[in-house]
Formats: sequence, structure tokens, C-alpha cells
Amino acid sequence: MALQITETRGVFSVFGELNSANINIFNRHMNRFINPINPVIVNLERVKGMDATAAFALQNMYQNAMRSNSILSIIGLGNTNILSVLDQTKTSYILSDDRI
Repeated sequence: MALQITETRGVFSVFGELNSANINIFNRHMNRFINPINPVIVNLERVKGMDATAAFALQNMYQNAMRSNSILSIIGLGNTNILSVLDQTKTSYILSDDRI
């Protein structure tokens, strides 16, 4: 399934797979919205799969947001399709405990 991103009231829902083939597109899209003024929520609950490259790219996005004092919440603790990859890459700490 192709990557699809929808936005509703500052919540960006991601559908499809996040992998090395499309993570750069995802990063470019999200970096336009992450700033210290507006909080951003990325919902990964409907992502079908993820590879290690995408996990490390999400970690990098999270760290850059923290360095620039931007508010970025990444939701997806309930998605077993991505949790195993995040656990293997030790990047699951980027996920927020909150759910939508």
C-alpha cells in the first residue's frame, strides 16, 4: 500500500508502510509543519509496516523537534505492526503514552 498522510486539526494520520523507499518524502512533508509555535501529533496507529530505516528516521525527527523546542507527539503504542521494529531498534521511547 502506498504511503498516505491525512491531517485533521494538527493530527497527521499515516496509512500504508513506512520504509526506506518513502521515509524521505514523509520527513520532508512533516518538517514543514514541525515548529515551536504549533504542536504536531503524528498518528502511526494505521501503519501496516515499518523497517529499521524508518524507525531511525522517526527517532531523528523526534530528536530534532526536541532540540528546536517543538512539540511533537508520536502515537502508535497500540500498533503491533510497528512496535516490534521500534523495540528491535531501541527507538520505541519516541512513542507517546497517549492515545487518540
